[in-house]
Amino acid sequence: MKNVIKKDNTSVFILCFVVLFVLTSKAQSNLITSKLGQFQTLTQIWELEGDKQNGTFLLTKYKPIYLLPFRYSSKPNELPYNSGTEVVVDKYVTLNNVETKFQLSVKIKLAQDILFKKADLWLGYTQKSFFQVYNNEFSRPFRETNYEPELILNFPVNFKVFGLEGKMVGVSINHQSNGRTQTLSRSWNRVIGFAAFEEKNWSLIVRAWYAFQLEDNPDIKDYTGRADATFVYLLKRNIITVHGQHSLRTGAFNNGQIQLDWGFPIKGNLRGHFQFFNGYGDSMIDHNYKQTIFGIGVSFSELL
Repeated sequence: MKNVIKKDNTSVFILCFVVLFVLTSKAQSNLITSKLGQFQTLTQIWELEGDKQNGTFLLTKYKPIYLLPFRYSSKPNELPYNSGTEVVVDKYVTLNNVETKFQLSVKIKLAQDILFKKADLWLGYTQKSFFQVYNNEFSRPFRETNYEPELILNFPVNFKVFGLEGKMVGVSINHQSNGRTQTLSRSWNRVIGFAAFEEKNWSLIVRAWYAFQLEDNPDIKDYTGRADATFVYLLKRNIITVHGQHSLRTGAFNNGQIQLDWGFPIKGNLRGHFQFFNGYGDSMIDHNYKQTIFGIGVSFSELL
């Protein structure tokens, strides 16, 4: 039997590399300002002040890095693998409700103090992989992997709006795809504008985007969205993140997603990670598919 869901050993090697990076980053305490498990401000993460800058070409953490060995979906999306795919299968592909997910994310500053000596240019990379590790019938394949490189131009600011203290504005050029071909291919390119706010123990980032080159999934904006907001709150040693995304439409296209992440201390630098998701676009292959998911695991980095 030919399997429509392909294995991806590259993801395993990348995971090992990033985990090694995270474990050794503690030795770089003079470069990374907070120990794992502590809250990092936007000023620290994006080096928005002169005395917080660490120079260019230093690999640092970006979005959360975590491993969820147990992740349950209310209704896995089996349709893409059983409807006109480029690979012929001898029988219907059945996905397990329980799978493993991991996310890797790093960034590097390419240029510092450009554009009137105010802005920094960053290169970011985020990868999410969905691993049907408990699906022995189909040889435990990687169901989906999403790749997201982006160029980010940040401007440190200091303003207040509606009582919120603005810290950063900017624009990014973002590509996201699942690296597949033909009917399983999903991708989009976006120009994203954003503004970020923070106080002592919380931060908020609001983004909106223009999406183009949507041949593989022309309806993605009406399901996965046109804008999002991410709120991060420190409650004692717990880090709570709420992410919402919406199509900015009404009626049949009043769609979006919400995700809740809770990072909690276990012992020392070891942190647990709980994740809840409801809506469209959990992965690129599910851009127009709605489901409810929750997972539990560990996190190596609790950042924005």
